[in-house]
This record gives sequence, C-alpha cells and structure tokens, in this order.
Amino acid sequence: MTLSKVLATYSKDSGNSVYVQSYESPVGKAIAAADEDFLYAVTFENSKNFEKCFETLAKELSCSFIESENKILKRFGKELSDYFEGKLKKFTVPTKMIGSEFQKIVWEKLMELPYGSTQTYGDLAKDLGRPSSHSRAIGAACGANSLLIVVPCHRLVASGSKGGYNSGVDRKDKLIELEKTFS
Repeated sequence: MTLSKVLATYSKDSGNSVYVQSYESPVGKAIAAADEDFLYAVTFENSKNFEKCFETLAKELSCSFIESENKILKRFGKELSDYFEGKLKKFTVPTKMIGSEFQKIVWEKLMELPYGSTQTYGDLAKDLGRPSSHSRAIGAACGANSLLIVVPCHRLVASGSKGGYNSGVDRKDKLIELEKTFS
C-alpha cells in the first residue's frame, strides 16, 4: 500500500495532527512521523512494519496524518543528512517511543551502543541483567522498533551472522558499513 493510502486508512478525525515526510537516503526512502513535540517513527516503505507503524500511531495518538514537514521533521531531516555524511553519531531530535516497558528498556539500551559498533542480541540481554537465552525477546523488541536508524537496532547482530532487520538485511549491512567508514 502506498504512503498516501496508509495515511488515509489510519487517520482519525481529531485535533491531534502528526506530520509525515519522506526523505531520500543512501539506503532508500525514509519516512518519518512527528507532532510538534516528538519524532515518533522512522521507517521505510518496504519495511515489514511500514503499515503497522502508522496503525499503531493512529491508535495510540488518535491522530490525523498530514503529509508535510514541521519543525521536528526539519530537524530530523538535517540530522539524517548529517548521519549519512558521517557528521552525526547520535540523533538529538526529541523522540517518544510507543511500546511495552520491556521494548522501551531495550530501545533505550540500544541508544547507548556506540556509533560504528555492533553487539550480539545475547550480549545486550546480559547487559540488561537477563540470560543470553533472552536474545529472541531482544530481537522481537528490535523488530517492533518504529524509530529505525535513530534507535540503532541495526547495530545488533546474531552470533555468527548479521541477524534480521525489519527493513531488510541488505539495508542493515549498508548502515553498519556506513558507520564503520566514518568511525
């Protein structure tokens, strides 16, 4: 389904507006969503969770979607450009995460991973005080991440392989390589 159709399907008649803008990037068209205070989503049109991302936003925020750029999205667009040029190592745009408490804990921990590094799902589980056998739960939390690149789930890898990525392993590989080039 196209972006316009997804937004039309899930928009709700309310006073809440969430702005949506597309950005060209070296790894494909990134689509971001924000209100006047927070960035809520960064996804790609061919991501597994593309439609679900907007469905969840509409449900949680009871919002209508507007295809336009606001101040938060302008800031994000500049930061995204700087990230791909190797000038930005950590996003500073204000974000708000929508998910379970466990998912939020995982996402916060992901934001501590240094630019240009990778860590295994099992090691992240251990860092959270859980056994490495919780790596599947860590992977599931990464799969539910709606702030791709900003919350760098691409930096998590499986033992002996790259692991998955809800926007495709090829895109994950490109993001990891990009960061290694500039770190």
